[in-house]
Amino acid sequence: MTIRVLHIFAPNFRQRFGGPVFNWQLYFSKWDDPSIEHLVLDTEAGKYFPAKEAFDFDLTGPQRISNRWERWTWAVRLLRGLRKYADQYDIIHFHLIWWGSLLAANWASHRNIPTIFESVLLDSDTPGAIARERFGRIKLHYLHQFTSILAIADGIAEDYLKYGFLPTQVHMQMNAIDTDLFKPVSDTAARDEIRRSFNLPVDAQILLFTGSLIHPKGVDLLIEAFIEAAQKDPNLFLWLVGPKDRSENPSMDEVFVTSLKQKIAEADLADRVILHRMIADRKRLAEAYQAADVFVFPSRKEGLPNVVLEAMACGMPVIVSDLPGLKSVIKPEYNGVVVPIGEIEELEQAIEKLVVDRNYALKLGCHACAYIATLHGFGTWQNEMVLYFQKLVRQHLL
Repeated sequence: MTIRVLHIFAPNFRQRFGGPVFNWQLYFSKWDDPSIEHLVLDTEAGKYFPAKEAFDFDLTGPQRISNRWERWTWAVRLLRGLRKYADQYDIIHFHLIWWGSLLAANWASHRNIPTIFESVLLDSDTPGAIARERFGRIKLHYLHQFTSILAIADGIAEDYLKYGFLPTQVHMQMNAIDTDLFKPVSDTAARDEIRRSFNLPVDAQILLFTGSLIHPKGVDLLIEAFIEAAQKDPNLFLWLVGPKDRSENPSMDEVFVTSLKQKIAEADLADRVILHRMIADRKRLAEAYQAADVFVFPSRKEGLPNVVLEAMACGMPVIVSDLPGLKSVIKPEYNGVVVPIGEIEELEQAIEKLVVDRNYALKLGCHACAYIATLHGFGTWQNEMVLYFQKLVRQHLL
């Protein structure tokens, strides 16, 4: 029996560069188990498509965020589509928690159709955050209607259990990484060639950060730590890769970005901080990891940051803040360095240690790469997801 999973994304998913879109574009393209058929409901077109076909597009151009009116009209089209094609799918897999998703999950529960909500960002789409919202209690009531919560990190799963979700209702499954693409560079010469292609200094020590230049990501902490470390090491450079204005991400706080640039200028380090636009091309992004020496991600809140896993897969030593979603991933001093959230001094010390002790940095990077290859490869993830989908269907046949 083939299980048909219908995936629900935002109406403008082809112009949203968030983790779920990047991740599932990879998953759909590599999926090869015939026991599961993935479909995507395109509410704009009013019909569903095979997932591989629906996600055969390049993430280019500006991001697009839906306004309130578009969300409500999307909800109407969503419910209409679910009813119209009710005999064409066995499971509904939601990748967003808008009101339309909640209403659709309630509709499905009355028809004994299994539903999944994939929760990816702690303190954003999790119960603890939702409870603080306007109408939060109502939203939580509807959230309980989902058959299953697919949590991509331990911290996310724990938040659901804390708010009364049953252990049998919450399934923790970390993301997979494309280890065919994200892998260590072959040698120093290849790394130097990549650096030249990015116009990076070949002989520098380069710290890399990837992600939006926003306050929750801790970019301000990184810049403060870099300013201190750069005074001691004239060969240290900081490379910031990710959206930095509203042309790339409409929700960007451009005043915050301006303040970051001002701090850099005041420290007379403008020539040693490289601000690069977001890299949507996954091959080119993998090369960015391969070109740098140390990956630094001092985020204040996350679910399971894919960028950390990608950097580890590329054999990079990583410095991360003490995030709940990374507790089962980073083994301190073995495959990465963990610093307290918001602690600039400890962040600076971690940077200096990895830059000075290259043998230590190399050891962390090797262990990080091996960890990803063993536990976060696509084949392992696919096998576990097949079992998960099959279990949901069996439960609804009982």
